[in-house]
Amino acid sequence: MIRVSHLLHKQFAIGMKSYQSKLVRQVQCFSNSSKRFNSQETSSKVSSSEQQKAFLKEYKIRSSLERLIYYYASKPLPKFSIKALYDQSRKLSEPFILQNARDTVEALLAYNARRLKEFRNLPYLVMLNPLISESYNMYLKSMSALLNASLNPPLTVKDNEEFQESTLNAFINIHADTLPGLSKGFGEVIHLISLEQIKQFLDVHLKERISMRLIVHQHIELSKALNSPAGYEKGGDFNGVIKNLNILDIVRKNAELVNDICLMKYDTAIPIKIDHNLYPTSYWSRRDPPLQLDEKTGDVFFPYIEYHLDYIFMELFKNAFRSHAENKIADPVQITISTSSNPSYLEVRIRDKGKGIPQNTLNHIFDYSFTTYESNEGEAYKTLNVPPGLGGNTVAGMGYGLPLLKNYVEIFNDTLHEHSDDGPSIKGLLSVQSYYGWGTDVYLKTVGV
Repeated sequence: MIRVSHLLHKQFAIGMKSYQSKLVRQVQCFSNSSKRFNSQETSSKVSSSEQQKAFLKEYKIRSSLERLIYYYASKPLPKFSIKALYDQSRKLSEPFILQNARDTVEALLAYNARRLKEFRNLPYLVMLNPLISESYNMYLKSMSALLNASLNPPLTVKDNEEFQESTLNAFINIHADTLPGLSKGFGEVIHLISLEQIKQFLDVHLKERISMRLIVHQHIELSKALNSPAGYEKGGDFNGVIKNLNILDIVRKNAELVNDICLMKYDTAIPIKIDHNLYPTSYWSRRDPPLQLDEKTGDVFFPYIEYHLDYIFMELFKNAFRSHAENKIADPVQITISTSSNPSYLEVRIRDKGKGIPQNTLNHIFDYSFTTYESNEGEAYKTLNVPPGLGGNTVAGMGYGLPLLKNYVEIFNDTLHEHSDDGPSIKGLLSVQSYYGWGTDVYLKTVGV
């Protein structure tokens, strides 16, 4: 396997260099052709022979790239589950983190190759769009970095620290700002491809993008815990990306961040009111879930992935707060929280009185939007489309916001059983109910183990 990867990597490195300098070579070729036009006949024959050799070389490179991408894209991947994250946390040790570094690279290579393959399956004219092509090039760039890492895996804990910086953090940075451009790019080629084709591409693209980021963040958090005596608990559940979170703190933090945005745009802050329980007989679970409530402080705790919840709450608050600000509603946005330990889940309802959503819009609330929100903010893709880690400095329309949000909520659903001993299995869910002219309720459920 290592010998095959080594050979493929060499071919890919050559191909990357060739691909990135393609335009330069074309210009040089045109310039040289003009000069050769006025040269002697013998020079023309030599030049023609060189061009044929160059063409054959590039053809071989492109063929190697195809084989490389399909090789990794065809590798099977286990489904990434909450349970797997806990298992990694419990097994954490120096030998484990080194093996996990190798597993992380192999998983990322497979995911990365799948995305490249799907880009290549798009219609040719769609791929000519500069913004879509740029996103494709980012995956080529990260593929090169991952292949280098696969040939030079960390052998010590010190090597693992370098691996985090040179490979994993670089991977996150490469793909940090690709979604806005991809959104705009598809908006520009919507006459060349059907909405159904775009939806199928984006459904898988966003889901696998979330999975890749999660794999990267998990290894980074495991490494941090191992290097921090105070943060490492042998056999513990929270050495990785899952932490035992104070949900009230998460809610307040994201409400403050969105209110900072509202103050800049609307010159007003939206008050919130937090409750600690739901209506047990009429809510999804049809049971009264016991709150994990700290009796001294009143805090509510639930183990989950913090940056996932940050993104979810920020996007939902943007919509709720905007509706209050634009309709000059003085009442607070009501946030009701409930958690359960057996089965493990978190339920949140966000209720606003921002006049609701028209029915024709509500029917397409989770569709991908390629138009702009009608306001002075400009293009919607620059706002709610902003992925976790980038923040956002405006409040605007749906864009990719809610479809991406839904993918975050449901990311582990494929790994949950359809039924448990108590009945149907509880899964991640995002639901919207709106009474036009009055307000909107958003129901959120995330699931633990």
